[in-house]
Amino acid sequence: MIFKSNWVTNKRSEKELFEYIGDMNNMPPILPEQVVDIKADNDNLAFTIQGMGSVALRVKEREPNKLIQLVPEGKVPFQFVLNVHIRNNEQQTECCFEIDASLNPLMQMMASRPLQNLVNMMADKVYSL
Repeated sequence: MIFKSNWVTNKRSEKELFEYIGDMNNMPPILPEQVVDIKADNDNLAFTIQGMGSVALRVKEREPNKLIQLVPEGKVPFQFVLNVHIRNNEQQTECCFEIDASLNPLMQMMASRPLQNLVNMMADKVYSL
């Protein structure tokens, strides 16, 4: 199941936004308030979601100025990929967050709203960077 935010604009160039988001050290301001105990380096991001558990992500792929793909490391309740898409649209840089998750019907009922809210919240925060 795919959860995708709207495309949001950002004042940075495609290259600047790609370099900023592509460095996991810069991700904490994009994450929701419920995310704590953040540990990051250039390629890895680990954090705890209050009341839910810990997640560790690593960059699997970087397509310059277009895509940053993150995958989970270690044990997770379901498999997923977090994609950050970047594009230039008529003199504006735009960004979109997408989670592609393998959810069984029970997990789909429980996780659909939080995952959609997560990608929307992250996109909203990129808008104001």
